[in-house]
Amino acid sequence: MSKLRRKFILLLTLFVVVVAFGTWLVLIHYFPELAFKDYPLIPLFFYTVGIISIYILTNLKIDRPNKLLNTFMLIRGIKMFLAVILATFYWLLDRAEIRSFAIMLVAFYLCYLFLETYIYIKIETWNKKNLPPLNKKKNDAKKI
Repeated sequence: MSKLRRKFILLLTLFVVVVAFGTWLVLIHYFPELAFKDYPLIPLFFYTVGIISIYILTNLKIDRPNKLLNTFMLIRGIKMFLAVILATFYWLLDRAEIRSFAIMLVAFYLCYLFLETYIYIKIETWNKKNLPPLNKKKNDAKKI
């Protein structure tokens, strides 16, 4: 699982660098009126949340069939809540740039959802391939 975790962290890093740099270039060249100085907060937020999510999902002890899915959905909910809190703090600190910040936060969030879903699918596939089936324990207990 540690090899898989390293792969996900590398993928997350590559994703954040490419998407952050790409959206920044699009922003300053095509929508300069939306450019703002605090743009790096958004990729930093998603990188931090991504690292924490990867560690939680790859260290999870699967003892129930839906545990991974429930944890994944809980992480998504917490991430959404934290993004709203980040936007609220930014709104309180810099009301002039909140429109640009919110637009870029939502755009980055939507892009990040694809990566997050990909990571979940890969962890689910890895678990099915490498972990013993949970139903086998229940079936063995019923035979006795």
